[in-house]
Amino acid sequence: EELESDEFEPVWEACKGVLGQQPVALFGSYGWGGGEWMDIWKRDNAGLNIVDTVICQDAPDDDALAACRAAADKLA
Repeated sequence: EELESDEFEPVWEACKGVLGQQPVALFGSYGWGGGEWMDIWKRDNAGLNIVDTVICQDAPDDDALAACRAAADKLA
């Protein structure tokens, strides 16, 4: 499980340098595997102010949507 190197990774690399200590919430989904990439992201981007993470399998269910709303509150 890793970043899509041609599409998303260049965008992420360009953005993370300007985020500084702005609060960041990470959201993602996965269709296979166990979503370990989120743990890797948290570890590899420890310099960012990551205030919350939400991950779900496939489409967000009610619990994931509630977690996204709670994460958004932390960004305000």
